[in-house]
Amino acid sequence: MTATLIVILLLMISVVMNVLLLQKVFSRKDKTDKRIAVRSTILEGIQSVAQLATLRRNFQSVVKFSESSKIPFTDIDMPGTARKFMLQYNGTIVCGCDLTKAHVDVSDDGGKVNITLPESEILDAYSDVNSYEVYDQSTGIFASSLKFDEQNKEIQADLETVKKQELENGILAQSDEHVKKILAGTLNALPGMSGVQVAIAFNATETPQLEAKNTSSND
Repeated sequence: MTATLIVILLLMISVVMNVLLLQKVFSRKDKTDKRIAVRSTILEGIQSVAQLATLRRNFQSVVKFSESSKIPFTDIDMPGTARKFMLQYNGTIVCGCDLTKAHVDVSDDGGKVNITLPESEILDAYSDVNSYEVYDQSTGIFASSLKFDEQNKEIQADLETVKKQELENGILAQSDEHVKKILAGTLNALPGMSGVQVAIAFNATETPQLEAKNTSSND
């Protein structure tokens, strides 16, 4: 009788251990599935906003150009050789970051996400040809006429000056904040992100700070 009880107890212990083991396995599988699902959702969200997470700033600038030939061996302008113009134009400067290089780190339970992005950069700067307005244009009787290519060359040089000024004024930091805002808002609205905490940072040296926390039910 004693031997029978021992066998029964061992069987019961075995059953309990197997049940606990199965629960652990399924629990781990559920966490892994959620982690994969969250990561997939995040990556899809990043792809959907990739073309929108840019900062576009319109500006207006004035280009001044003046030159003339010099009398040989002097610094004196030769009469009748002066060429000059003043041109006003509208332009656009575009900033953003390469979201395809985003690094996504999801916690084991899928409840927290750290996203590290490359810093913003100036993607483009261009002028609107239709906005060109030329003022005070003149050429001396011995000077060649001004050409469109020459005007365009001066505008391209001015665009570089505008880019430098915008960099000094912190346009890239503003772009970073713009990207954060758009990306966080997009991720919050995605199905399956209810309760998931998302932290967004730029570059690996920056510690992610909580930027988005979705507690509403979107499922």
